[in-house]
Amino acid sequence: MSNIIKQQQQLSQLLAAEIKETYQLLDILVEEHQALSSSDPDLIASSSAKKLDVLKRVEQHHTQRAHFLSSIGLSSSNEEMDTLIKRLPKESLLVTQWQELQDLAEKLHRQNEINGGVIALTQRHITLALDILSGKANITSTTYGRSGQTNAEATPQHLAKV
Repeated sequence: MSNIIKQQQQLSQLLAAEIKETYQLLDILVEEHQALSSSDPDLIASSSAKKLDVLKRVEQHHTQRAHFLSSIGLSSSNEEMDTLIKRLPKESLLVTQWQELQDLAEKLHRQNEINGGVIALTQRHITLALDILSGKANITSTTYGRSGQTNAEATPQHLAKV
């Protein structure tokens, strides 16, 4: 067996392991979204702990791939991987795996953005609730005039006055 074929098989095994862990990370991010949406602190803590464990494993696989590529004289940059992949036949397993890993990275990014949005919205709600409770909130009420223009009026909200 030629050295190049052996290297391709090793790289394929590394990518397969990385893909497997990346799918698990995506599943956990979806689970995290459900936990964040339910506002259940125990579910949120559990999914966060799982996420950290899987992230460590994904990072380990990425590091293994980087070391392997370095050992055969390549850098681990996406550009270098893209160059390597472009030299292979389209039906090559490495081409399929690399594309799958790139697609997964995009899905992870989108799901992470969604989860970040849920967290930001929850944080705004909590901040507003705390401001209302402490009497700091200025809630704007919008009314409409005769000509249809909107008028916004800030109305302080006090729970009590002493």
